[in-house]
Amino acid sequence: MPYETDERLKSYLDTNQLHREQLCRAVLAMDRRFSNVRPRHPRGGPDGGRDIDAIFQHTSIAFGAVGFFNQATDSEEMKSKVRAKFAADLDGALGADNNPSVFVFMTNVNLTLGEKEALCKSARDRGLSYCDVLDRERLRIALDAPDGYAVRFQFLSIPLSEAEQASFFARWGGEITTLITSGFQGINESLEKLLFFEESTAALDHFFISLELDRVYRCDEIGHFRAFCQLVLKEPKHRLVAILFGSSDRAYRFRDDVPDAQLNPPGIGASIGEAQWERRTPKSYAMDDEVPDDPSFKAISDYEQTRSSWGVGKDEVREVIFGYDLYGFIRVRPAISVRDLHNARFVLILNEGLADKVTRIHVFANGYKLAEYEQERFRVDKSPTAPNIPTEFSEQELSDRWVRIHHNLTSGFIIDFGRMSPRRADKSRYS
Repeated sequence: MPYETDERLKSYLDTNQLHREQLCRAVLAMDRRFSNVRPRHPRGGPDGGRDIDAIFQHTSIAFGAVGFFNQATDSEEMKSKVRAKFAADLDGALGADNNPSVFVFMTNVNLTLGEKEALCKSARDRGLSYCDVLDRERLRIALDAPDGYAVRFQFLSIPLSEAEQASFFARWGGEITTLITSGFQGINESLEKLLFFEESTAALDHFFISLELDRVYRCDEIGHFRAFCQLVLKEPKHRLVAILFGSSDRAYRFRDDVPDAQLNPPGIGASIGEAQWERRTPKSYAMDDEVPDDPSFKAISDYEQTRSSWGVGKDEVREVIFGYDLYGFIRVRPAISVRDLHNARFVLILNEGLADKVTRIHVFANGYKLAEYEQERFRVDKSPTAPNIPTEFSEQELSDRWVRIHHNLTSGFIIDFGRMSPRRADKSRYS
Protein backbone atom coordinates (compact mmCIF):
# COMPACT_ATOMS: atom_id res chain seq x y z
CA MET A 1 0.00 0.00 0.00
CA PRO A 2 2.75 2.59 0.75
CA TYR A 3 4.28 1.75 -2.64
CA GLU A 4 0.95 2.33 -4.41
CA THR A 5 0.42 5.71 -2.71
CA ASP A 6 3.97 6.77 -3.58
CA GLU A 7 3.55 5.78 -7.23
CA ARG A 8 0.24 7.60 -7.62
CA LEU A 9 1.64 10.77 -6.11
CA LYS A 10 4.26 10.72 -8.86
CA SER A 11 1.93 10.73 -11.85
CA TYR A 12 -1.74 9.96 -11.11
CA LEU A 13 -2.71 13.64 -11.06
CA ASP A 14 -0.62 14.65 -14.09
CA THR A 15 -2.13 17.73 -15.79
CA ASN A 16 -4.87 17.94 -13.14
CA GLN A 17 -3.67 21.00 -11.26
CA LEU A 18 -7.04 21.57 -9.57
CA HIS A 19 -6.99 18.16 -7.85
CA ARG A 20 -3.33 18.55 -6.98
CA GLU A 21 -4.13 21.77 -5.09
CA GLN A 22 -7.21 20.26 -3.48
CA LEU A 23 -5.24 17.24 -2.27
CA CYS A 24 -2.52 19.43 -0.79
CA ARG A 25 -5.07 21.73 0.86
CA ALA A 26 -6.72 18.68 2.48
CA VAL A 27 -3.36 17.38 3.72
CA LEU A 28 -2.45 20.76 5.19
CA ALA A 29 -5.84 20.96 6.91
CA MET A 30 -5.01 17.70 8.76
CA ASP A 31 -2.19 19.54 10.53
CA ARG A 32 -3.84 20.99 13.66
CA ARG A 33 -1.38 23.87 13.70
CA PHE A 34 -3.17 25.28 10.64
CA SER A 35 -6.72 26.63 10.63
CA ASN A 36 -9.02 28.33 8.14
CA VAL A 37 -7.23 26.46 5.35
CA ARG A 38 -8.76 27.53 2.05
CA PRO A 39 -7.82 27.61 -1.64
CA ARG A 40 -6.87 30.97 -3.13
CA HIS A 41 -8.66 30.12 -6.39
CA PRO A 42 -11.09 27.20 -5.78
CA ARG A 43 -11.43 26.49 -9.51
CA GLY A 44 -7.83 27.20 -10.48
CA GLY A 45 -6.20 30.23 -12.10
CA PRO A 46 -3.32 32.67 -11.47
CA ASP A 47 -2.49 32.72 -7.78
CA GLY A 48 0.58 34.91 -7.42
CA GLY A 49 2.75 32.15 -6.03
CA ARG A 50 0.34 30.94 -3.39
CA ASP A 51 -2.27 28.24 -3.93
CA ILE A 52 -3.49 28.04 -0.32
CA ASP A 53 -4.19 30.59 2.42
CA ALA A 54 -4.27 29.58 6.09
CA ILE A 55 -3.68 30.72 9.66
CA PHE A 56 -0.75 29.20 11.57
CA GLN A 57 -1.21 28.59 15.31
CA HIS A 58 -4.22 30.94 15.35
CA THR A 59 -2.08 34.07 14.85
CA SER A 60 0.21 34.04 11.79
CA ILE A 61 -0.69 34.40 8.12
CA ALA A 62 0.41 31.35 6.17
CA PHE A 63 0.67 30.79 2.42
CA GLY A 64 0.97 27.38 0.76
CA ALA A 65 2.33 26.60 -2.71
CA VAL A 66 2.04 23.40 -4.74
CA GLY A 67 5.00 22.21 -6.82
CA PHE A 68 3.79 19.01 -8.48
CA PHE A 69 5.39 17.78 -11.70
CA ASN A 70 4.24 15.34 -14.36
CA GLN A 71 5.91 11.90 -14.20
CA ALA A 72 7.88 13.01 -11.14
CA THR A 73 11.23 11.38 -10.39
CA ASP A 74 13.87 12.07 -7.78
CA SER A 75 16.55 12.95 -10.32
CA GLU A 76 18.81 15.96 -9.89
CA GLU A 77 17.16 17.57 -12.91
CA MET A 78 13.72 17.27 -11.25
CA LYS A 79 15.07 18.56 -7.93
CA SER A 80 16.48 21.58 -9.76
CA LYS A 81 12.96 22.28 -11.04
CA VAL A 82 11.65 22.01 -7.47
CA ARG A 83 14.21 24.59 -6.25
CA ALA A 84 13.28 26.96 -9.06
CA LYS A 85 9.55 26.54 -8.37
CA PHE A 86 10.10 27.06 -4.66
CA ALA A 87 12.04 30.29 -5.26
CA ALA A 88 9.42 31.62 -7.70
CA ASP A 89 6.51 30.84 -5.40
CA LEU A 90 8.35 32.34 -2.43
CA ASP A 91 8.94 35.55 -4.40
CA GLY A 92 5.28 35.70 -5.30
CA ALA A 93 4.18 35.08 -1.71
CA LEU A 94 6.48 37.76 -0.29
CA GLY A 95 5.24 40.21 -2.90
CA ALA A 96 1.62 39.84 -1.79
CA ASP A 97 -0.31 42.67 -0.14
CA ASN A 98 -0.49 40.70 3.12
CA ASN A 99 3.02 39.46 3.71
CA PRO A 100 3.04 35.99 5.28
CA SER A 101 5.18 34.96 8.20
CA VAL A 102 4.77 31.25 7.35
CA PHE A 103 5.35 29.51 4.01
CA VAL A 104 4.61 25.85 3.19
CA PHE A 105 5.73 24.21 -0.05
CA MET A 106 4.32 20.83 -1.18
CA THR A 107 5.83 18.73 -3.94
CA ASN A 108 5.61 15.21 -5.36
CA VAL A 109 9.40 14.99 -5.60
CA ASN A 110 11.35 13.41 -2.75
CA LEU A 111 14.06 15.56 -1.18
CA THR A 112 16.75 14.81 1.36
CA LEU A 113 16.68 16.39 4.82
CA GLY A 114 19.58 18.65 3.80
CA GLU A 115 17.80 19.78 0.63
CA LYS A 116 14.64 20.62 2.54
CA GLU A 117 16.55 22.48 5.22
CA ALA A 118 18.35 24.55 2.56
CA LEU A 119 15.02 25.62 1.07
CA CYS A 120 13.60 26.50 4.50
CA LYS A 121 16.76 28.49 5.38
CA SER A 122 16.41 30.54 2.23
CA ALA A 123 12.88 31.43 3.30
CA ARG A 124 13.91 32.32 6.85
CA ASP A 125 16.73 34.49 5.51
CA ARG A 126 14.07 36.57 3.79
CA GLY A 127 12.22 37.28 7.00
CA LEU A 128 9.80 34.37 7.36
CA SER A 129 9.42 33.03 10.89
CA TYR A 130 8.58 29.48 9.80
CA CYS A 131 8.87 27.42 6.62
CA ASP A 132 8.09 23.78 5.91
CA VAL A 133 8.54 21.55 2.87
CA LEU A 134 6.21 18.56 2.43
CA ASP A 135 7.82 16.32 -0.17
CA ARG A 136 6.33 13.14 -1.61
CA GLU A 137 7.29 10.99 1.38
CA ARG A 138 5.74 13.45 3.85
CA LEU A 139 2.54 13.52 1.77
CA ARG A 140 2.48 9.72 1.56
CA ILE A 141 2.80 9.34 5.33
CA ALA A 142 -0.11 11.72 5.86
CA LEU A 143 -2.29 9.95 3.27
CA ASP A 144 -1.52 6.46 4.60
CA ALA A 145 -2.65 7.43 8.12
CA PRO A 146 -6.31 7.06 9.27
CA ASP A 147 -6.88 10.81 8.99
CA GLY A 148 -5.78 10.71 5.36
CA TYR A 149 -7.61 7.63 4.06
CA ALA A 150 -10.61 9.60 2.81
CA VAL A 151 -8.39 12.17 1.02
CA ARG A 152 -6.32 9.40 -0.53
CA PHE A 153 -9.43 7.61 -1.80
CA GLN A 154 -10.97 10.84 -3.12
CA PHE A 155 -7.98 12.10 -5.10
CA LEU A 156 -5.82 9.02 -5.74
CA SER A 157 -8.62 6.42 -5.99
CA ILE A 158 -6.85 4.02 -3.61
CA PRO A 159 -9.42 1.88 -1.76
CA LEU A 160 -9.09 1.05 1.91
CA SER A 161 -7.95 -2.42 2.90
CA GLU A 162 -9.94 -4.26 5.56
CA ALA A 163 -7.35 -3.34 8.16
CA GLU A 164 -7.52 0.32 7.09
CA GLN A 165 -11.31 0.29 7.19
CA ALA A 166 -11.22 -1.00 10.75
CA SER A 167 -8.66 1.65 11.67
CA PHE A 168 -10.63 4.40 9.91
CA PHE A 169 -13.94 3.64 11.61
CA ALA A 170 -12.26 3.17 14.97
CA ARG A 171 -10.90 6.71 14.52
CA TRP A 172 -13.90 8.41 12.87
CA GLY A 173 -16.92 6.13 13.28
CA GLY A 174 -18.49 8.05 16.15
CA GLU A 175 -17.99 11.43 14.48
CA ILE A 176 -19.41 10.18 11.16
CA THR A 177 -22.53 8.80 12.85
CA THR A 178 -23.04 12.05 14.74
CA LEU A 179 -22.52 14.10 11.59
CA ILE A 180 -24.97 12.03 9.56
CA THR A 181 -27.59 12.08 12.30
CA SER A 182 -27.29 15.81 12.94
CA GLY A 183 -27.27 16.46 9.20
CA PHE A 184 -30.53 14.60 8.62
CA GLN A 185 -32.06 16.20 11.69
CA GLY A 186 -31.11 19.63 10.39
CA ILE A 187 -32.61 18.89 6.98
CA ASN A 188 -35.82 17.56 8.52
CA GLU A 189 -36.13 20.58 10.80
CA SER A 190 -35.62 22.96 7.88
CA LEU A 191 -38.23 21.15 5.76
CA GLU A 192 -40.69 21.11 8.67
CA LYS A 193 -40.21 24.82 9.22
CA LEU A 194 -40.69 25.58 5.51
CA LEU A 195 -43.85 23.49 5.46
CA PHE A 196 -45.17 25.26 8.55
CA PHE A 197 -44.57 28.73 7.15
CA GLU A 198 -46.30 27.71 3.92
CA GLU A 199 -49.32 26.33 5.77
CA SER A 200 -49.36 29.14 8.34
CA THR A 201 -50.94 31.44 5.76
CA ALA A 202 -54.16 29.42 5.98
CA ALA A 203 -57.08 30.69 8.06
CA LEU A 204 -56.95 29.79 11.75
CA ASP A 205 -59.45 26.96 12.21
CA HIS A 206 -58.61 26.20 15.81
CA PHE A 207 -56.26 27.30 18.57
CA PHE A 208 -56.39 25.35 21.78
CA ILE A 209 -54.66 24.79 25.09
CA SER A 210 -54.10 21.45 26.80
CA LEU A 211 -53.39 21.60 30.52
CA GLU A 212 -51.68 18.37 31.53
CA LEU A 213 -52.24 17.53 35.18
CA ASP A 214 -49.74 15.98 37.55
CA ARG A 215 -51.74 12.72 37.72
CA VAL A 216 -55.09 11.21 36.77
CA TYR A 217 -57.85 12.62 39.00
CA ARG A 218 -61.32 11.29 39.72
CA CYS A 219 -64.05 13.71 38.72
CA ASP A 220 -65.01 14.33 42.36
CA GLU A 221 -61.41 15.40 43.09
CA ILE A 222 -61.73 18.15 40.48
CA GLY A 223 -65.34 19.18 41.05
CA HIS A 224 -65.93 22.76 39.91
CA PHE A 225 -63.32 24.10 37.51
CA ARG A 226 -62.83 27.08 35.22
CA ALA A 227 -60.01 27.57 32.73
CA PHE A 228 -59.67 30.50 30.32
CA CYS A 229 -57.08 31.89 27.94
CA GLN A 230 -56.84 35.55 27.01
CA LEU A 231 -54.82 36.16 23.83
CA VAL A 232 -53.90 39.59 22.45
CA LEU A 233 -52.55 39.96 18.90
CA LYS A 234 -49.40 41.98 18.23
CA GLU A 235 -51.43 44.08 15.80
CA PRO A 236 -55.12 43.96 14.81
CA LYS A 237 -56.02 41.73 11.87
CA HIS A 238 -59.42 42.08 10.21
CA ARG A 239 -60.24 44.41 13.15
CA LEU A 240 -59.63 41.55 15.61
CA VAL A 241 -57.60 42.69 18.63
CA ALA A 242 -58.00 39.95 21.23
CA ILE A 243 -59.77 36.67 21.86
CA LEU A 244 -60.93 35.06 25.07
CA PHE A 245 -61.93 31.43 25.31
CA GLY A 246 -62.41 28.93 28.06
CA SER A 247 -64.17 26.01 29.63
CA SER A 248 -66.01 25.28 32.89
CA ASP A 249 -68.36 22.78 34.46
CA ARG A 250 -72.16 23.14 34.03
CA ALA A 251 -72.58 22.77 30.27
CA TYR A 252 -75.25 25.47 29.81
CA ARG A 253 -73.40 28.10 31.83
CA PHE A 254 -72.56 30.12 28.71
CA ARG A 255 -76.08 30.08 27.22
CA ASP A 256 -78.23 33.15 27.86
CA ASP A 257 -81.41 31.30 26.98
CA VAL A 258 -81.08 28.82 29.89
CA PRO A 259 -82.21 30.09 33.32
CA ASP A 260 -79.91 29.50 36.27
CA ALA A 261 -82.43 27.11 37.78
CA GLN A 262 -82.07 24.83 34.78
CA LEU A 263 -78.30 24.72 34.74
CA ASN A 264 -76.71 21.33 34.82
CA PRO A 265 -75.42 19.94 38.12
CA PRO A 266 -71.98 21.28 39.08
CA GLY A 267 -68.71 19.39 38.74
CA ILE A 268 -66.58 18.24 35.83
CA GLY A 269 -68.09 14.78 36.10
CA ALA A 270 -71.59 16.06 35.24
CA SER A 271 -71.00 18.22 32.15
CA ILE A 272 -68.59 20.66 30.51
CA GLY A 273 -69.29 23.90 28.65
CA GLU A 274 -67.07 26.05 26.43
CA ALA A 275 -67.32 29.58 25.05
CA GLN A 276 -65.28 32.14 23.19
CA TRP A 277 -65.36 35.91 22.82
CA GLU A 278 -63.70 38.46 20.52
CA ARG A 279 -62.68 42.10 20.85
CA ARG A 280 -62.52 44.20 17.69
CA THR A 281 -61.98 47.75 16.55
CA PRO A 282 -65.05 49.59 15.14
CA LYS A 283 -65.61 49.17 11.39
CA SER A 284 -65.04 52.86 10.71
CA TYR A 285 -61.92 53.21 12.85
CA ALA A 286 -58.28 52.34 12.22
CA MET A 287 -55.79 52.09 15.07
CA ASP A 288 -53.69 55.00 13.74
CA ASP A 289 -56.71 57.31 13.37
CA GLU A 290 -57.25 60.18 15.78
CA VAL A 291 -59.65 59.32 18.58
CA PRO A 292 -63.06 60.92 17.82
CA ASP A 293 -64.24 63.62 20.19
CA ASP A 294 -67.07 61.49 21.54
CA PRO A 295 -67.21 60.37 25.20
CA SER A 296 -69.11 57.23 24.25
CA PHE A 297 -66.54 56.15 21.62
CA LYS A 298 -64.59 52.94 22.23
CA ALA A 299 -61.44 52.28 20.22
CA ILE A 300 -61.84 48.61 21.08
CA SER A 301 -65.18 46.94 21.68
CA ASP A 302 -66.12 44.94 24.73
CA TYR A 303 -65.84 41.18 24.43
CA GLU A 304 -68.55 39.78 22.17
CA GLN A 305 -69.45 36.12 22.48
CA THR A 306 -69.10 34.32 19.15
CA ARG A 307 -69.58 30.69 20.10
CA SER A 308 -70.57 28.31 22.88
CA SER A 309 -70.78 24.56 23.14
CA TRP A 310 -71.65 21.96 25.71
CA GLY A 311 -70.95 18.30 26.32
CA VAL A 312 -70.81 15.42 28.75
CA GLY A 313 -68.50 15.33 31.76
CA LYS A 314 -65.48 13.17 32.54
CA ASP A 315 -65.17 10.41 35.10
CA GLU A 316 -61.37 10.67 35.09
CA VAL A 317 -59.34 13.76 34.28
CA ARG A 318 -55.75 13.64 32.99
CA GLU A 319 -55.89 16.93 31.10
CA VAL A 320 -58.20 19.89 30.56
CA ILE A 321 -58.57 21.01 26.95
CA PHE A 322 -60.26 24.20 25.76
CA GLY A 323 -59.95 26.26 22.61
CA TYR A 324 -60.94 28.88 20.08
CA ASP A 325 -62.64 27.33 17.06
CA LEU A 326 -63.68 28.70 13.68
CA TYR A 327 -64.99 25.44 12.26
CA GLY A 328 -68.04 25.63 10.04
CA PHE A 329 -69.27 25.01 6.52
CA ILE A 330 -69.33 28.73 5.75
CA ARG A 331 -66.99 31.41 7.11
CA VAL A 332 -69.12 34.55 7.22
CA ARG A 333 -66.28 37.02 7.83
CA PRO A 334 -62.50 37.14 7.30
CA ALA A 335 -60.45 35.12 9.75
CA ILE A 336 -56.92 35.59 10.97
CA SER A 337 -54.24 33.15 9.84
CA VAL A 338 -51.91 31.05 11.95
CA ARG A 339 -49.10 33.41 10.94
CA ASP A 340 -50.98 36.29 12.58
CA LEU A 341 -50.34 34.61 15.94
CA HIS A 342 -46.64 35.48 15.69
CA ASN A 343 -45.64 37.62 18.70
CA ALA A 344 -49.14 37.35 20.19
CA ARG A 345 -49.22 37.26 23.98
CA PHE A 346 -51.51 35.08 26.08
CA VAL A 347 -52.17 34.43 29.75
CA LEU A 348 -54.07 31.59 31.41
CA ILE A 349 -56.73 32.35 34.02
CA LEU A 350 -57.84 29.41 36.20
CA ASN A 351 -59.32 28.58 39.55
CA GLU A 352 -56.55 27.98 42.08
CA GLY A 353 -57.48 24.35 42.74
CA LEU A 354 -57.00 23.46 39.07
CA ALA A 355 -53.89 25.63 38.57
CA ASP A 356 -52.06 23.84 41.39
CA LYS A 357 -52.50 20.54 39.54
CA VAL A 358 -51.08 21.71 36.16
CA THR A 359 -47.69 20.20 35.39
CA ARG A 360 -47.33 20.93 31.66
CA ILE A 361 -48.95 23.28 29.14
CA HIS A 362 -49.36 22.42 25.43
CA VAL A 363 -50.35 24.92 22.72
CA PHE A 364 -51.80 23.81 19.36
CA ALA A 365 -53.10 25.50 16.21
CA ASN A 366 -54.34 23.97 12.93
CA GLY A 367 -52.74 20.61 13.63
CA TYR A 368 -49.39 22.08 14.72
CA LYS A 369 -47.91 22.03 18.17
CA LEU A 370 -46.71 25.58 18.68
CA ALA A 371 -45.21 25.27 22.15
CA GLU A 372 -44.85 23.17 25.27
CA TYR A 373 -44.07 24.55 28.72
CA GLU A 374 -42.74 22.38 31.52
CA GLN A 375 -43.64 23.28 35.11
CA GLU A 376 -40.20 24.85 35.58
CA ARG A 377 -40.99 27.39 32.85
CA PHE A 378 -44.19 28.88 34.26
CA ARG A 379 -45.47 30.21 37.57
CA VAL A 380 -48.88 30.49 39.21
CA ASP A 381 -49.54 34.11 40.18
CA LYS A 382 -51.82 34.04 43.22
CA SER A 383 -51.98 37.78 43.78
CA PRO A 384 -55.60 39.11 43.98
CA THR A 385 -57.16 39.47 40.54
CA ALA A 386 -60.61 40.13 39.10
CA PRO A 387 -60.43 39.00 35.46
CA ASN A 388 -62.89 40.36 32.94
CA ILE A 389 -64.61 37.06 32.20
CA PRO A 390 -68.06 37.89 30.74
CA THR A 391 -70.01 35.15 32.52
CA GLU A 392 -71.39 34.60 36.01
CA PHE A 393 -69.96 32.36 38.74
CA SER A 394 -71.50 31.82 42.15
CA GLU A 395 -69.91 32.99 45.39
CA GLN A 396 -69.35 29.39 46.34
CA GLU A 397 -67.51 28.74 43.06
CA LEU A 398 -65.45 31.92 43.46
CA SER A 399 -64.37 30.81 46.92
CA ASP A 400 -61.81 28.85 44.90
CA ARG A 401 -60.20 32.11 43.78
CA TRP A 402 -58.97 33.19 40.37
CA VAL A 403 -55.22 32.89 39.65
CA ARG A 404 -53.11 33.54 36.57
CA ILE A 405 -50.41 31.39 34.98
CA HIS A 406 -47.49 33.30 33.43
CA HIS A 407 -44.21 32.41 31.83
CA ASN A 408 -41.36 32.55 34.33
CA LEU A 409 -39.63 35.41 32.51
CA THR A 410 -42.54 37.52 31.26
CA SER A 411 -46.01 38.63 32.30
CA GLY A 412 -47.54 36.14 29.88
CA PHE A 413 -46.62 33.61 27.20
CA ILE A 414 -45.37 34.94 23.85
CA ILE A 415 -45.86 32.95 20.64
CA ASP A 416 -42.60 33.37 18.74
CA PHE A 417 -42.19 31.29 15.59
CA GLY A 418 -38.56 32.42 15.36
CA ARG A 419 -37.64 30.79 18.66
CA MET A 420 -40.11 27.91 18.58
CA SER A 421 -40.23 25.24 15.88
CA PRO A 422 -43.89 24.29 15.33
CA ARG A 423 -44.31 20.61 14.51
CA ARG A 424 -47.12 18.56 13.10
CA ALA A 425 -49.04 17.05 16.00
CA ASP A 426 -50.92 13.76 16.11
CA LYS A 427 -53.04 15.06 18.96
CA SER A 428 -56.60 15.83 17.95
CA ARG A 429 -58.50 18.84 19.25
CA TYR A 430 -61.07 16.48 20.76
CA SER A 431 -58.85 13.61 21.96
